[in-house]
Amino acid sequence: MKLTICLVAYSTKYTETVSYKQLNNMKSSIKESLNVIIFDNGSIDFSSEKKPNDFSSIVYYYNQDNEERGTRIAYQYALRETKDEWFMLLDDDTRITETYIYKVFEDLGRSQVSAICPQIFDKEIQISPTSSETIKNLKYPKKAGNYDEDITGISSGLVLSKLFMTRIGGFTNEFPLDYLDHWIFWQLRKHHQIIQVIDEKIYHQLSVQRLEELSKSRFVKIFTAEYYYYKNYQPEHLYSIRKKYVRMIVKGWLKGDTFPAKALIKIILGKK
Repeated sequence: MKLTICLVAYSTKYTETVSYKQLNNMKSSIKESLNVIIFDNGSIDFSSEKKPNDFSSIVYYYNQDNEERGTRIAYQYALRETKDEWFMLLDDDTRITETYIYKVFEDLGRSQVSAICPQIFDKEIQISPTSSETIKNLKYPKKAGNYDEDITGISSGLVLSKLFMTRIGGFTNEFPLDYLDHWIFWQLRKHHQIIQVIDEKIYHQLSVQRLEELSKSRFVKIFTAEYYYYKNYQPEHLYSIRKKYVRMIVKGWLKGDTFPAKALIKIILGKK
């Protein structure tokens, strides 16, 4: 059995990304079972870059679509191109481990699951997987085990069944980047699919943990996607989301920063 990995690259040359270096430094016994798809959303085409020959295969695709340059288009490309039954979604700044890959292969052969994910940490905080039944999900991390409800997480490191994703029509274009991961977990829960959480720590920096470092455009995109997701997929939490935004608006005003307030009010009112 082999596994396809869809590594999505952005502003950094893919050979310099954390995830690529982690994969490339793995043992040959692992690499020969991996079909790697590098989907590059960056501004420079690195097609001419020499690629290693010890993976089962490695393909580089430069995204020339000027309108969509996020994860959805990359995942959909991998879903369409992979010949394997399973494929992994991988951001370029995730410290994927050999142990996790080993455990994935061990479990794929004997588990009746549609998804597998690791426990992902940003420093000391487990950011994935967590409870899906509250917007304060980071306070309720999930332990290793099998779940078919009350679970969500980030997409990096997530292994998905090609059969399941094909059956639901692939990845929605409603979420080109932000909150696509929550939509994936929502689909898995909706269709009562089993998600296996593996007891392996993976490290990844989550941008929403550092709002002060976000550009204004990223801030707007993230919170527009969040509001749209909860409004359309988990409306039972919309009141809590609005309360969170009010607190952020007040906090911004008290600091003399009017941008968050103006941006969040526009998002709530559906204005551009």
